[in-house]
Amino acid sequence: MNYKTDEQENRPTTKRRSLRRLGIVAAGIGLGSVVAYLLAKALGQTTSGPVRREHIVDDRGTGQEKAARMLMKLRDRAFDASDEKLAIALGRPVDEITGWSAGHELIDDDVIMKVRGIAMHRGVAVE
Repeated sequence: MNYKTDEQENRPTTKRRSLRRLGIVAAGIGLGSVVAYLLAKALGQTTSGPVRREHIVDDRGTGQEKAARMLMKLRDRAFDASDEKLAIALGRPVDEITGWSAGHELIDDDVIMKVRGIAMHRGVAVE
């Protein structure tokens, strides 16, 4: 004979239903985040790596990408591709040079003026 009341019989199924719903919600959130990541990756929007904000550096309209290219050209052509030598010439720490080349730090107008001046004195084309 079964002496369980209706309330006792429904209690385990209610817990199971709520756990099942919670599991479905958690799976949906996980699946949604995976789809968002893959969509961003497919559209070319990466979440890691160099972050170059389009920030105008000087009055000539030089952006961060062009400034970084100028900096690397000067380093490669005039300083034997050495970050240390370029850092000494610019009067900046080596960490800043590596941050600029990696795209993690913004290049300011003072640096670009120095890059152009050093390139002119050394006869190196950077633009």
